[in-house]
Amino acid sequence: MPAPLNIDSWQQVESRQDFTAYLQRLSADCETACDGQGPRTPAARRWTNQSVDGFLWAWVRLLGSRLDGTDLLHEQAPGRPGWQGLAFQLDTLRTCPPEFDGSLAGSVTEPSEVDTAHDLRLYAATLAVDFARDQRETQAKISRGEWAGDGGSWASGTLSQVLESWAAWLGETPFHTQLEPVTWRSVAHQLSAAQIYE
Repeated sequence: MPAPLNIDSWQQVESRQDFTAYLQRLSADCETACDGQGPRTPAARRWTNQSVDGFLWAWVRLLGSRLDGTDLLHEQAPGRPGWQGLAFQLDTLRTCPPEFDGSLAGSVTEPSEVDTAHDLRLYAATLAVDFARDQRETQAKISRGEWAGDGGSWASGTLSQVLESWAAWLGETPFHTQLEPVTWRSVAHQLSAAQIYE
């Protein structure tokens, strides 16, 4: 992977490569915010969502802020939707409070079924519930003294690690052409990859 670009703000994101660099920046800021070590940059101090499921439930809430979700991908980055709009969403999620929605908790959606913001909202809820279940099962194994070396179905247990996995997958995937232009479905596929990529 080439050296990361210095992307400090969602407004600087114009391409997949920029978005990958922005994910790496978010991952580093999240890690600093979570571990309390190192210099607390203004960006690191802004993190209120520091768990994977909290981040996903915040995304569910954010996508439900309008029925079609277009305020997030189009209005905040006029003339430049796509990677920049997605970066804007992630920036917003750092401070957006999560809101567990019991009516969505049982939804099962596959990435290939995602066509709209509402579908991505259902998929994010599916992932949030799955992550919490996976963490409970892993902790139960540990409590019983069983080996939980490989963990569960999630390759990463922290938000910083998931963001780093997402960035690594974007930087290494041979399926770049399937990610352009950015669609709700391509975002769902990216999240699915971030769940299992190491």
